[in-house]
Amino acid sequence: MTVHPNVQLLRDHFVAMESLDEEALSAQFTTDARYWPPISAEQRGFVTRPLEPGATVVEMLTKLTPQLYGPDRTWTIQHLFADDESGAAHVELAATLVTSGKPFRNAYAFFYRFVDGQIAELWEYTDTDYTHGIHAESN
Repeated sequence: MTVHPNVQLLRDHFVAMESLDEEALSAQFTTDARYWPPISAEQRGFVTRPLEPGATVVEMLTKLTPQLYGPDRTWTIQHLFADDESGAAHVELAATLVTSGKPFRNAYAFFYRFVDGQIAELWEYTDTDYTHGIHAESN
């Protein structure tokens, strides 16, 4: 069975996220890509919604992540769907918090819009109360 190119794009996307591969992530996003982080991230002053353009999204993904999580981080895909125009991923992140060394695990739902085989928009949904709470405990 042939894998849809955007399914493979998303699989590759989580590999690049795990290794913080800036070059691969840059190739995966359109130059004018938009990222819609959880609303509470904007309310807490961490990021402005939407985050754009693509280079800014890649910078946030590759520069902020190592400030929060140690080098051993694993994205596990639970469910993945993609067609020519859109996609969705239910994933789990397992990592270690940089500040405390404590384990971190949370589930995420990401929704994507594709243009010409690249990610043009990305929406993130997660349990932000848990995430912010565990980060606050570790400081």
